Amino acid sequence: MKKLYIDIRFAKCILALTAGWLMAGCSAEDELGNGSATQQLSMTPMVNDLQTTRVKEEENLHEKTLSSLDFKMFEPTSSERRIDCQFDAPVEENKAKELASGNWKESLNLQQGQSYAFYAAANTKQSLQGKRLDELKNATQKDDDIWMPYSTDNSKKLFLMSSHGSYKITEKAEQDIPVELVRAAAKIKLNISSTVKDYHISDVQWKLINYNTNTTIFAGADQTATPSIIPDNNTWSPAASAEDEKGNKVFTVTTYSYSTQWKTQGTMPQIVAKVNFKYKDNSKPDIPKELKIPVRDPQGDKRLDRNYIYTVNAVIKYLDTKTDIDYDDDLGYLKWQITKWTQGEETKVKGDKADYLIVYPTTISMKGMDGNKTDESIRWMASAECNIQEYVYYSFDSNGTIHKNENNINQPGGAESQRNTTTGDGYCGYIKISDGYPAHNTVVYCTFNLCVNGSDKKQKIIVKKYPSIYSLNVESTGTLNQWQNKRLYTIQHSVTKSSNTYSVAKPSDKNDNTVSPAFIIASTINSRLQSIGSNDEAKKYCEQYKEKAKTRKGEDLDLSGWRLPTKEEVKKIISLQSGNNAIPNDLLQGESYWTFDGDKSEKQSNAYYKGAYVRCVHDLTPDEIEKIEDQGIE
Repeated sequence: MKKLYIDIRFAKCILALTAGWLMAGCSAEDELGNGSATQQLSMTPMVNDLQTTRVKEEENLHEKTLSSLDFKMFEPTSSERRIDCQFDAPVEENKAKELASGNWKESLNLQQGQSYAFYAAANTKQSLQGKRLDELKNATQKDDDIWMPYSTDNSKKLFLMSSHGSYKITEKAEQDIPVELVRAAAKIKLNISSTVKDYHISDVQWKLINYNTNTTIFAGADQTATPSIIPDNNTWSPAASAEDEKGNKVFTVTTYSYSTQWKTQGTMPQIVAKVNFKYKDNSKPDIPKELKIPVRDPQGDKRLDRNYIYTVNAVIKYLDTKTDIDYDDDLGYLKWQITKWTQGEETKVKGDKADYLIVYPTTISMKGMDGNKTDESIRWMASAECNIQEYVYYSFDSNGTIHKNENNINQPGGAESQRNTTTGDGYCGYIKISDGYPAHNTVVYCTFNLCVNGSDKKQKIIVKKYPSIYSLNVESTGTLNQWQNKRLYTIQHSVTKSSNTYSVAKPSDKNDNTVSPAFIIASTINSRLQSIGSNDEAKKYCEQYKEKAKTRKGEDLDLSGWRLPTKEEVKKIISLQSGNNAIPNDLLQGESYWTFDGDKSEKQSNAYYKGAYVRCVHDLTPDEIEKIEDQGIE
């Protein structure tokens, strides 16, 4: 951020003209570069979200829009107003707005070395012009539609934001006041998924109950605003649907409330969700459920605070008669996380006890790790500083043997805990997962505990690091021949970006120049060892081929639906078996192999067996991929 201020000041120096005069009022045109003088006082509004937005739907919520902005500065002892500026036109984030120019220190009676309190508010429904300091502190705003996210039907949605702090006047002729705006609302996010056997969720409708529509404009004085609690607005909205990294459907809800407190679970903010469960083949009728989901852990603090995001992950595991999905350790339906929304004014979020730790997410997958990449998406909030302990990373070789390295964070997937600020009476920060990946093309599994200093609070975190192309293996349950490899090897892509030589896609008759995103290679136990004379014979052999395997966790895989590999897939297998790492170097020993397009693959110059052979492949389903990649690292 310091660099931004420096760049702004440099730009102002370049664009500066002759000395100006003190503005009697502020307008939307008083921006950097529009005739500003070398002597100038400005302010730069910033909305610095602490969470990185990863989906377009989040970006389209217009949570950073600045439609208007009020800025005021007060004398520290008498509370006399020194600056009162209003910018009524849309304000651009991170762009300096001129407050005064010319001999502004004298004109505004601002003394060098003195600190002055400032207050800024964006998107207010009322004018704050001319208000005294005590009036600002007590100013409130009511928004009956606070719960509604931005949409085409709600295109005028704006978020009340504020900032207050202190700025010390220096000797410089040009000065810029950084204004970190925070939102007055609390953001509530709900993710609903299901693991109910043979059923899937087809539709979710939702509404928010027991939310607050009234707030003070500035933080720190919420108690002065009389809460306006809406028990039920009787408005149902459709939840958005998406797929997680495993291909499972997840329904998402985004809503908002102003800060509020409650005493009983019946009066706490909750999301009521109408969830429709559909049977897999539609042979049974749909099962509708109406569920009440608390937005915070009922055993935790009974309050929502401004400028925090409250996330609820609801995994429906059973279809019973229950409608209230409240806190239940045994069922584990709900998981709650709390994260600060925007950097700036501090509010307090207290744990139930003196020691607390909140971490989200607790499992991440880093894909396409073929170079120097890092991940900083894991965020934590705690009652004290946090550190990494019990670090272990695992990988599996071509024989299925586990390789384990403990307490060496400099190995692939190394992690460190970093703090970026304090919040209230606690701390918040992030975990940086370092670069590095195995020398061979396979997955690295990393586990570690994030521990709160001086406390027994800790959270286990799992990191899965994927190269762009990788291989895992499972054991065939066919007849064992000591001269044959009894394992089946996968070739998988963690990213679907096509190379210069082939496309990542399921092969088709129209395009054989492809490599399947995820396929498994038949073992040498059940593969034909004799040379085959024609492609038709090879194709028929694969159409009739079957093989069973067992995962590391002991789950059975009944693999059917085999085909001939494409030429590019044969080339990929041969390239990955070079070096005897992820795939053993003797997996394909034939001179050439029959391929999907009816031709033979390129010859291996040093092949053990002469002639054309057949090795079948099977396109992996999402369920099979999940079972194979679940190596029991928990």
